[in-house]
Amino acid sequence: MEMTAKESLERLFGGKGVAILGASAKKGKPGNSIIENIRDAGFIGSVYPISITSDSILGFQCCKSLEEISDRIDLVVMVLPADDCVEAAKAIARRKDEKGDISAVVVVSAGFSELGTEEGRSREKALLEALVSRGIRVVGPNCLGVIDTYSGINTNFDIGAYRKGGLSILTQSGAFAVSFLKWAQPGNLVGLNKFVSLGNMSDVNVIDLLRYLADDERTQVIALYLEGTKEGRALIEAAAEVSRKKPVVALKAGKTRIGSIAAASHTGSIAGSFEMYQGVFRQAGVVLASSVIEFYHTAAAFEKMPLPRGNAICVLTVLGGPGTLCVDELISSGAVELARLSEETKSRLRKILIPAANIGKPEGFIDTTPSFSEEQHRDVLKIVLQDPGVSGVIYLTTPPAFMDEEALADNIIAAYKSFPREERKPLLSVIGFGYSVPRLRNRMEEAGMPTIEYPDIAAKVMINMVRYSQYKSRFE
Repeated sequence: MEMTAKESLERLFGGKGVAILGASAKKGKPGNSIIENIRDAGFIGSVYPISITSDSILGFQCCKSLEEISDRIDLVVMVLPADDCVEAAKAIARRKDEKGDISAVVVVSAGFSELGTEEGRSREKALLEALVSRGIRVVGPNCLGVIDTYSGINTNFDIGAYRKGGLSILTQSGAFAVSFLKWAQPGNLVGLNKFVSLGNMSDVNVIDLLRYLADDERTQVIALYLEGTKEGRALIEAAAEVSRKKPVVALKAGKTRIGSIAAASHTGSIAGSFEMYQGVFRQAGVVLASSVIEFYHTAAAFEKMPLPRGNAICVLTVLGGPGTLCVDELISSGAVELARLSEETKSRLRKILIPAANIGKPEGFIDTTPSFSEEQHRDVLKIVLQDPGVSGVIYLTTPPAFMDEEALADNIIAAYKSFPREERKPLLSVIGFGYSVPRLRNRMEEAGMPTIEYPDIAAKVMINMVRYSQYKSRFE
């Protein structure tokens, strides 16, 4: 019986048998690293390295060909020279005709339509004719393939085991998305659900995957790196459907004419007008980031924090200058206003803070000065979060040298988690000393509380959360 598009993608992420064409016993080769990474990712299905020169690789028994494998194969990974991929596709097609089991193929190999040559296009066409006509879904060519941290499927030669979470990444650049994950990994900034490097999008494309992830319960936020597409209208329609359910955070490459040429040479995509994407993405509820670091931190915040239920933001700071920069960024957006703290909130704060503290000048701005303890951080944060006029908080600290990093982290976490989950508001913490205070940041991130190095980026992230929340509320 023919599978639906959704069923075919489920086999891509949740198959029980994976064969690697181009498997290698040599450490450092892609065909070796993929096997190592799927092992380290905890895949509990069967792994079949295909090699004519090795008996076993990393503890997995090798087969000489697909025909030798008697058990079920759901996914085949090609890590072959481009010239060998078409013949491999024919072997997969024969297997499909005989056993009916292979549902998806990831073509890591490059040398296809992205070359912009007739030879490359012909090679890709022949590959697809052998596979897609039989209902086999193809990811790539020219890609890093897929990761599912929950099933353990992993065709990526750069990323092995990764912290589980609610972020799913769709990308036309495998290297860019891997850089995101490598950047985030030391500080536990994100938890990953699914990763798809799409490459040339010869078959499986961003539209298919957006619609699939819309109904994926483990996906809380989708991070999309896009160079271009030949189906602009369908992409926007799919993105609008998804955004009604969960946030899509996008970074668009090819903003300039020269950048568009670079994008086309990378994946063969049609970049399209950046101004057009800006307009239609906004209408579709897609959060379009303007920089790499804004993209990273916005996706991370959506994965860990609830949406604001309004646009009234309080800036709570130990740092005068960075706090002011944060306020400037918030107000200049036109999307956010500073919260009007109640008189009760101000009175309670005055009892805790020193006389030199600035409470409410301007409204929604609190400069505590550094002269208070770890426990006072907890008490002040609780008071501010309790105020019904506050939709979200940006909290800025260094911390001072006389303060214990872990004690400060524990008090911030205790303040935030003192509220029932349904009453929590987004809290973004700006750590002015960055990773010179790793224990503070790691402890907070492990507790699900985003930390950001720069005040202007924290403001941009909060603005993105406010705008998306306003968009989503129109459909509730």
